[in-house]
Amino acid sequence: MAASGLPSPALRSCSIRLVSVHLLDAAGQLLRILFLDPEGHYSATPHYVPREQALILAANHQRVLGRQAEVRVL
Repeated sequence: MAASGLPSPALRSCSIRLVSVHLLDAAGQLLRILFLDPEGHYSATPHYVPREQALILAANHQRVLGRQAEVRVL
């Protein structure tokens, strides 16, 4: 991280990402963390996905899962 607290330009432009799905219970407590593979299937192991595809996968899965999960692109 840069001194300003923002990620360095190299980190912001990284073309490979991980998509994590944080499954939550009714109270919002974390139950489990899963990852998405490039085809959009859930997995216990991380998969590297191109940035554009990761953003699309994350947005689509967040819409489907709603408040049951937090989908993050790492």
